This record gives sequence, C-alpha cells and structure tokens, in this order.
Amino acid sequence: MDYAEPSVLDAYLTDTEKRTLELFQALVREKGAQRESYAIRLADVLGNPGEFAFYVHCSNDQRLIRTFHLLRVFRENVELLVNKTWVNESEEKPKQILFEDLKVFVEDYRAQRMGSAFRRFVSIARAIPSLLFGSAGRAPDFLEYAFRIDPKFGLFFWFVGELEKQMRSTEEIESRDELYTLETLLGAYILSCF
Repeated sequence: MDYAEPSVLDAYLTDTEKRTLELFQALVREKGAQRESYAIRLADVLGNPGEFAFYVHCSNDQRLIRTFHLLRVFRENVELLVNKTWVNESEEKPKQILFEDLKVFVEDYRAQRMGSAFRRFVSIARAIPSLLFGSAGRAPDFLEYAFRIDPKFGLFFWFVGELEKQMRSTEEIESRDELYTLETLLGAYILSCF
C-alpha cells in the first residue's frame, strides 16, 4: 500500500477530514491527557462521534472491561470478515496465520505487551484490503482507491500507514507504550465502526 500524496488528500477529503493529519501528529507529539484528547478528536472524525470517549473517560476498572470488550468485538469482526471473504481454499495457511495473529494480538494487548500488540495490529490491518479487494488491495494505488470508495475508509488506511512508519522510528517517540496502547485501541475502534 502506498502513502497518500497531498493532491489525493485535497481531492477526496473535507476540511474536517484533512484535520486528521494534524490531529494525528499532535497525538504522537503529546502525552497523557492531552494525547487522549487528540485520540478522541481523531475517533470523532474517523469513527462514530462521541463514542471513543467511552473508552477513555472512565475509571481504570471500567477502562479495562471496556477495552477487553472492544478487542473482542474487533477480533470477531475480523474473523467474520475473513470467513466471508476467504474464497481460495488452497490458501488456508495464510488464513490460519491471520487467525493466530488475531488471537496473539488480543493476548499481547491484555498482557500489556504493547510493542508486540502494536506490530500485530498493523499486520492485521494491512491484511484487510487483500481480504476485501483481492489483488487490488495490494496494488500501489490502493490508498487512492480507498479514498474514492469512502474518505473515512481511506483515512483509516492512511492511519495504518502512519503506524507502520512509526514502527521504523520507535526511538524518536516519547512515552511509546502509552502511544501504542492508545493508537492500537483507536485503530481497533475505527475498524469496528465500519
């Protein structure tokens, strides 16, 4: 999957949607409550407005329960997607690998192994376009195609591309586990909104 050119973003996004690029950069740059505030604002644009705050503004016990529920919904949605779209029986091994990745992703997140959970989330999210669109999901211009389908859909895969870039520059990120926790939860939430 390629990265979005500014002209592509200008062509398909509203001014509000274009702000997600700035919000994402602020999310990465900030820490603590300020970072959470940017995550909520991003979720309001990319998901269902007002709902992501439910996972952030609560007690620690509530957050744990709500997060585990969201991760279960995310896993079930991806499994349903895989089972509905996987048509080539000769490729059962990649399907089983994806199911195992989902299982380990949830285990890693629950055990707070955020680096591993973050990497697995990106890998799972990267597999979804191929499931939905076959070879078109692996094409270099897939991101532009996703923006044409639905700007929010395109923004989600732009978000995944930004997460992938982060994996290559982890030493530059302050409070990395805090960021990975929030970004992974945000990604699972956004994907669960489609």
